[in-house]
Amino acid sequence: MAKEVDILSYLPPVFHEMKELVEVAAIENPILSSLWEEIEKSLNDQFVSTASERGIARYEKMLKLNVPAIDSLETRRFRVLTRYQEQAPYSYKVLKQILDSLLGVGQYKLERDVAAKTLKVKIELTVKGMFDSVVVMLERITPQNMVLTVELRYNQYALLSKFTHAQLSQFTHEQLRNEVLT
Repeated sequence: MAKEVDILSYLPPVFHEMKELVEVAAIENPILSSLWEEIEKSLNDQFVSTASERGIARYEKMLKLNVPAIDSLETRRFRVLTRYQEQAPYSYKVLKQILDSLLGVGQYKLERDVAAKTLKVKIELTVKGMFDSVVVMLERITPQNMVLTVELRYNQYALLSKFTHAQLSQFTHEQLRNEVLT
């Protein structure tokens, strides 16, 4: 929220009635308000979580990220955050912390088989739009000698059993499997 600007409030009360100063203040107040807004935007652009379109575009340019035109600002922020979360070498504990911070606790299932050198990550359907960014991040930070499998965790019977047949009949099979049901 931009700072409320009132030039006359800085002057002694005697000057508040001078026509020339009132006119000058009326002209300068909107200019200074817009200046405060720009300052606030530039401060917000310092942090990925509050960055505007302009700020996120700057981060994407610095990180050399290719951005699809249809991505929302939130998805673009998420992509930048995933790139900043990358760190090598990683441990299983660090990987869990990264996934918890990006996706949320309980929004994924992580299976690791050290002997078979496999890592399987199932991401909840609620973060479907961020799937590609998670895949890219995991491919960059996981060891190259491990087989990485990243999948969406589709709706399960336990979730669908809460609904009646009449409610479920309004959806197609694909919608029941692939869409977030509320």
